[in-house]
Amino acid sequence: MDGTFCLIGIREISEMSYTDDAIQYSKDMFKLISTVGSFAGFIVVFFYCLDINFFPVGITTGGALLFIWAVISFSLIYTVFIFLIYIANSVYFYLIAKIINKLYKEQKITKFPLGNDRLLIFTFGSIAQFFIVIISCSSKALSILSVFSSQIFMLILYFIKYCYDNNIVFNAKENKETVQSKEDNKPSYRYNILYIMVYISIPLIIGQVGGSFIKIAFTLSGIRQNNVVIYFDKSYQNILEARINKFNNSEKENIECLGKDICYIENVNILFTYIGSKVLFEIPIESDKKNGISKALKLELPASAIKGIEREIDYSNK
Repeated sequence: MDGTFCLIGIREISEMSYTDDAIQYSKDMFKLISTVGSFAGFIVVFFYCLDINFFPVGITTGGALLFIWAVISFSLIYTVFIFLIYIANSVYFYLIAKIINKLYKEQKITKFPLGNDRLLIFTFGSIAQFFIVIISCSSKALSILSVFSSQIFMLILYFIKYCYDNNIVFNAKENKETVQSKEDNKPSYRYNILYIMVYISIPLIIGQVGGSFIKIAFTLSGIRQNNVVIYFDKSYQNILEARINKFNNSEKENIECLGKDICYIENVNILFTYIGSKVLFEIPIESDKKNGISKALKLELPASAIKGIEREIDYSNK
């Protein structure tokens, strides 16, 4: 494939049809993004820990394996998301190319990410866009605006690279000698790798989509859990009750006990558990609608103090 779509190496289109080559490239890109996504997962987890001001200590073998699984989960989710955007953007790229060709009255853009089959482009592109919208709307961790913003910036970056790799010039005064001189400058391997890194980093930067995906991955792995009931050792009752009341500026009893050994707190968001010797959780406080303030008390407890976690599951909508 020529420098337009080749992110791993240059292939000769003469050996296969352009559609087959485009499909093969898509497979290669998926594999490469999966590899880079795993590396990005560790970086995003690091920044997630910075965001919640918590780093796990006393990690066991089981905790390390769970952590690796969470990173792999992020990598898979993020890879699918990037790939969906790439496929969906092929439709917009096709439409932009047709407009440009019509304006300049010549075929400046003749090759497309999914081949030149219009039915193939619109079918797979529309399906990918549909899934992007569904994922954005169904997940509370994602914002439709941030997802679409990422998609637009990724389309712009891809379009710029395409024009650069194929020596497409939109200046009518550009002569053939200049175009020919550009053709001698083939994109280097480092250039392609840099492009890939920037391309897949856009959702991590725009609207913090990457942070939302790591929260989803942690939730699927059980490391992060929202709106649960935690059962803990009664020896921590007085300490927690005092801190909660001081934070709320009230004397309301927030903790209830079961027998002599176990107490529990409702409506708790666990930010980090099952990895390390401590558990980080937060207790949301009712929003002050008058002043527009929403607060939460963040607490740490030894993992040995947590006796159980209860969550409610509603099957009525399934």
